[in-house]
Amino acid sequence: MKQISLVIALFFIATSFTMNQEPPAGSVSLYTTKWVLKSIHGKDQVDYIYTRAFIKFDEAKNRVGGNGSCNSFGGSLSVVNNTIRISHLFSTEMYCEGVQDIEKAFLSRLGRANRFEIKGKTLLLYSDKELLLEFAAE
Repeated sequence: MKQISLVIALFFIATSFTMNQEPPAGSVSLYTTKWVLKSIHGKDQVDYIYTRAFIKFDEAKNRVGGNGSCNSFGGSLSVVNNTIRISHLFSTEMYCEGVQDIEKAFLSRLGRANRFEIKGKTLLLYSDKELLLEFAAE
């Protein structure tokens, strides 16, 4: 009887760990996900973002689009393996108090990105080895 109880206890312990794990890397698609901006990285600093900034990638049209915190934006997209190029960025030109610096930093870093990684539900955009932007899947 003790052996059966021990086996059952071990089963529940083992399954409780697997039920709470994050999905494996790459399980969230670059293209079918709305990516919400969480942080902007700079030299020796990280700015955490609490605005409505986001980006979406359109594989069929090779385009990006989203919101920079105030203005809508779009641009061209090229993805090969884990390399990425976002170019010809454009945006509407409304002024929104308190978020202009966030939007400017966000869009300038998008144009510099040349590599990406998806870790679980996080998208990371890099310029070579320098982390530029971090997003969460919505």
